[in-house]
Amino acid sequence: MAKLGDEYQEIVGAVERALDPGAIVRVGVWVVGPDGRRDLDVEVRGTIDGKPHFIQIECKDWADPVGISVVDALDSKRRDFDADRAVIYSNSGFTEPALRKAARLAIGMASALKAGDHRVKVSVHKELIAKRLSVDHVRVTLYPPPGLEPRFPDGWELAGLAYEGQPLQNWISPLTRRLLAEHEPRSTLIFTCTFRTQGLWSYQGEAVDVAAMKVSLECSRSWVAQTVREDVTLGLYDHIRGTVTVPDRQGYLLGLIDQEAWRPFDGEPEQPPLTQNSFNISLTLFHSLSRLDESGTPNLDYLILEQKTESERSDA
Repeated sequence: MAKLGDEYQEIVGAVERALDPGAIVRVGVWVVGPDGRRDLDVEVRGTIDGKPHFIQIECKDWADPVGISVVDALDSKRRDFDADRAVIYSNSGFTEPALRKAARLAIGMASALKAGDHRVKVSVHKELIAKRLSVDHVRVTLYPPPGLEPRFPDGWELAGLAYEGQPLQNWISPLTRRLLAEHEPRSTLIFTCTFRTQGLWSYQGEAVDVAAMKVSLECSRSWVAQTVREDVTLGLYDHIRGTVTVPDRQGYLLGLIDQEAWRPFDGEPEQPPLTQNSFNISLTLFHSLSRLDESGTPNLDYLILEQKTESERSDA
């Protein structure tokens, strides 16, 4: 008859096989020690740098977090069996005292992850931090051909300007997105261009003359955060390091991102150096000039003769 916790041991065994396909992984075995036969939940035997390596694993499928007494017991047990490494897998997490002592004794503290498996009770969440680059204000200045006076009324609006009947704003909108991505401005960004020909410009249906244009963007950079769920098709969560491990040929799953759930994050997040075979997730949110959805986009790229972008960066 299967005992309580056998299913969790099998999941842990599957995780260890995925982590090291060349190792011999046995689940629910009996081993003879100094005090007679004792059971090992999971035994992993392989080689590191050509030398035998033995990992002793305890599995706890409990309702409550694993406490410090389990760490004490495994520390004694691993000395009895001369294990090279000891790990506790918990399906309910660990108490803070247990984590502190395990870290001091170099005992691993993990939880198995297997997306979609109801037997896995641990849910891992991550604070996802994103950089937000925003266009806070746009000012467009138009220049007529030499010798001509500008024919724009005071207080004219960008939404009323068109080229070949299509609004200029729909061309400037992706331009602001591209400029944000390329320059990551913190204050002012200025884009200027001259046109080969005057073309078919109009303002509110009336023909106008345009030979050059300057687009001034007042920009800002900030950081926002939200909590999302992390999961793996098969892997583990390291409670001491706070990291998810994804074995070879397994998938990493990031939960749904809610655009309404972002909250301000004070300061700039630290970016610790990545170790070998590790990864981090970086997101950038762009808040650029919006489009006028009811109209098309004029093709001005072919009309540009010269262009230049200047960025005034601030340390603030």
